Amino acid sequence: MPKLIDHDTRRHEIAEAVWRIVVRDGVSAVSIRDVAAEAGLAVGSVRHVFATKAELLEYSMALIYERGGERVRRHFGMKDPRKLAMAVLSEMLPLDEQRRMEMAVNMAVVTESPSDLSLRRVALTAQRGLAEACASVLQMLQTNELVRAEADLAYETQRLHALVDGLALHALTADPQDLRPTSILRVVRNHLAELEPA
Repeated sequence: MPKLIDHDTRRHEIAEAVWRIVVRDGVSAVSIRDVAAEAGLAVGSVRHVFATKAELLEYSMALIYERGGERVRRHFGMKDPRKLAMAVLSEMLPLDEQRRMEMAVNMAVVTESPSDLSLRRVALTAQRGLAEACASVLQMLQTNELVRAEADLAYETQRLHALVDGLALHALTADPQDLRPTSILRVVRNHLAELEPA
């Protein structure tokens, strides 16, 4: 009887192999052959799932966003709006090894995106997703009277988006001793506190 293959599991294994190559060697090192070797699969097995490097990269990035979204949704039952806001925003920051790897892959793709239209599309999707998350957090806080009623939410969304992006970049490039997760979260918490009514 032929062995049954769980196609979702196979696609995830291949995507994770792409992540390891991107973090270690950069986006330019990704090829069907190298991904197959990294995943311990035959080249034909990878080609059966992904015909091109572009498909590999697009799916790999989409899986990062999907997993991030799943982590965010797990927090939706939280009753305290401040804790919910911090939990959602923390999922977009490289505070542990998994999120560090995801952010490193994201940064590598963004760096390559100006010269590759498919990667540009993926990078723009990621930025829109982060902007929408920041807007949702601020709207939720304002609904709960934790952001001043007169605050310009479009402007504050841009500020929060820039803060999260900047902290993520610093966390990836700084010495881990210089920018610990507690320090990163304190900056975000203080920023949100400054938006509260007097």
